[in-house]
Amino acid sequence: MGVIIYFISVLLIPFLFQFLQKKFKLFSFLGVTICCFLSGMIIGNIYPQSWIEKSWVQEINNVIVPLGLILMLFSTDIKKWIKLSFKMLFGYLLSLIGVVGLSIVLFFAFGKGEELAYISGMLTGTYVGGTPNMAAVKIAFGINEKLYDQIFLCDAIASSFYLLFVMVFAQRVLVFFLKKYPSIPNENLIVEHPKDLPSSSIAHIFPGLLLSIIVFAVPVLLWILFTGTMQNMSMVFVILTITLLAVLFSFLPKVRNNPWNFKTGDYLFSVFFTFLGTLTYFKDLVNLNPTFVLFTFIILFGSVFIHVILCKIFKIDTDTMIITSAAGIMSPPFIPAISNAIKNKDLMAPGIAVGIVGLALGNVLGIFVVKFLLSFL
Repeated sequence: MGVIIYFISVLLIPFLFQFLQKKFKLFSFLGVTICCFLSGMIIGNIYPQSWIEKSWVQEINNVIVPLGLILMLFSTDIKKWIKLSFKMLFGYLLSLIGVVGLSIVLFFAFGKGEELAYISGMLTGTYVGGTPNMAAVKIAFGINEKLYDQIFLCDAIASSFYLLFVMVFAQRVLVFFLKKYPSIPNENLIVEHPKDLPSSSIAHIFPGLLLSIIVFAVPVLLWILFTGTMQNMSMVFVILTITLLAVLFSFLPKVRNNPWNFKTGDYLFSVFFTFLGTLTYFKDLVNLNPTFVLFTFIILFGSVFIHVILCKIFKIDTDTMIITSAAGIMSPPFIPAISNAIKNKDLMAPGIAVGIVGLALGNVLGIFVVKFLLSFL
């Protein structure tokens, strides 16, 4: 009975914070991901440990992450993304230079090591695309839960400071270094769906979910076909394959324009982070590795500094710099709040478009960084 209560709690918590986010600014500021993780921690520290079977949770997470990622990538609109202004695309690419470059440099500066390679890859994935990419890199390399929890918490703390800076201070400060945004309306680059979808359309969840399961099954079946076994299956191969297939399926209008795909994927990741929180204890917050905290803060804020310098050199305006930075460092759901905070809704749609494509790039670059750095050990 206790196990059932535990699972029901985890499945319902994301719905609770989706509701609270619409009603209270605090929850909107924190974001559903952080709220779910912290609530999961409360559950994990209050519920009897006999209710939480860690091996089951880890296996479930190994399925939730790929499915959630596939569903979110179904919303990628490559054709429209290519139509983004050169300035927007270029601004986003400039942000990647700082993230990838610092991730590699810090690996050597902090003394190399397998853990540092994994951390560099996870943070690269996170700050190129979003938190789902950190989870994808973890799954790809079988990174242990303890290290992942530490880096997730470090990122949560660093990202909170970043979000506060972007929403309150960035525009006021950066205007002294970068030129002002030219007020030219942009073409709407993504299909906008109503925030509150009618319950009658909930049946549209199932076609996307079924297709995501099929996409997930393809690399698994290919691996079995060529090796004859599931043992030692390469999760790197799985993650890269499902990323490619999901983006290819996004070219189909019926797949790309189904609003429930992104929402379902987002829900699955909320469940993942709630599960993850239940495996984390409050003492872990106190026992955060100072080196990991420093490493995370340097990558995040160092890459932002590099981004500002490059935008100055290439004459990218303040608002474009802020949105393209946030598109990589934060996940797409944060873009509307940030564009509203800087009073520039022209850049909301292209910012979300860039952020969604970042979910695909985050996997590729995160895995590349780990592979590249491990070659030095």
